[in-house]
Amino acid sequence: MKKTPVSAVHLALTLALGLAAATGAHAQDFPAGKPITIVVPFAAGGPTDRVARDLAEAMRKPLDGTSIVIDNAAGAGSTIGNAKVARARPDGYTLLLTHVGMATTPVLYRKLPYDYETDFEYLGMINDVPMTVIGKPQLEAGTSRNCASGSRRTRARPTSATRASAPPRTCAGCCCKASSRPR
Repeated sequence: MKKTPVSAVHLALTLALGLAAATGAHAQDFPAGKPITIVVPFAAGGPTDRVARDLAEAMRKPLDGTSIVIDNAAGAGSTIGNAKVARARPDGYTLLLTHVGMATTPVLYRKLPYDYETDFEYLGMINDVPMTVIGKPQLEAGTSRNCASGSRRTRARPTSATRASAPPRTCAGCCCKASSRPR
């Protein structure tokens, strides 16, 4: 379900006022004509980039037309963009828009150029992203429950499956696996 623009504007105002308060500035002084940069640690044109652009558009009006720049700093599993924000001045003019994949980086990389627990401050959730399980039209199961039930019945026979390796999809795969266990 698509979020309404009103909720995006409410979030934009909350972010702007929260940033001003966090930096010690008076809310009426923020953003003081300075552009705000939203760093997206993924390539332009992807889903996170789209969310950032929609958020930027929703933030412009309540911030009196302040310029909001989207900076796509992709690479190294989002760590390049994350590090860029960790090194930025903590003045509220540089934000990071990322997803749950950030929680997996400490496990995937031995040495990060930032500490994800202390170098960032959680400001709020922008949206939630549903995950889907999709099969060919010929799949007899018809529902995820029937599919899980069928996979339990055929465990003795060799089967094949393809699983995505991106962190959110992996999380969805783990949830699916856990929900298909016999109770």
